[in-house]
Amino acid sequence: MCFTDAAALRGWMAHETRRAAAETALAVDPALVSHAVSSRAKRRAGSCRYTPLPGGRVGTEPDWRGRLRLHREATVTLAARAAASFDEATLRDVLRHELLHVEQVQAYGVTDHGPAFRERAAALDVPLDCPPFADPAYRLRCTGCADVVGRRYRRCPTVEEPRAYRTACCDAPLAVEDCR
Repeated sequence: MCFTDAAALRGWMAHETRRAAAETALAVDPALVSHAVSSRAKRRAGSCRYTPLPGGRVGTEPDWRGRLRLHREATVTLAARAAASFDEATLRDVLRHELLHVEQVQAYGVTDHGPAFRERAAALDVPLDCPPFADPAYRLRCTGCADVVGRRYRRCPTVEEPRAYRTACCDAPLAVEDCR
C-alpha cells in the first residue's frame, strides 16, 4: 500500500495507533496522540514531538496530579518520502517505534533511546532503526571487509578525515565513497 495522500496516511496512522493500543502490549492512550505527515523530512522516517515534563526521567513515574495534560500529549509524524518508499510492514515498524516513544512520554513525561527504550523495543519486537529511504551523499566503507558501515548526507569530520576513524567490524580505517 503506497501512501501518496497525506490525509490517507494520517488516517492509517490513527487506525494503526488504535489497533496497537488495543491489540498489543503498548500502553498508549490514542486520545492523547495526534498524527502528522512531513513533506520536508528527507532522512528521518518518523518523529515523536511532545512538551517535556520539567524534571521528568524515563523510569520514574511522576505525580500526574495537577500536571498539565500537555506533558502527556504527543504528535507522531511520518515522512511522506518514507511512506512512498516503504512497504506497509516497514512503515508500521516505524510507527510502532514512534509509539514506543509515546508510551514513555505518557508514562514519564519524557522519552529517549536509552536502555529502558531498547529493552522495551526488544520485548515488543520493535525495531530501533529503519532502512534508509534517501540516497546519501557519502557511504562509509570498512577497508577490511568493504561493508557499508555508515551513510552521511553532508560533509563532516568522518567524511573529511576517514582514516582517523576505525570500524567496529574489522577495526580497520574507513573509506569514503562519494555518491553525489
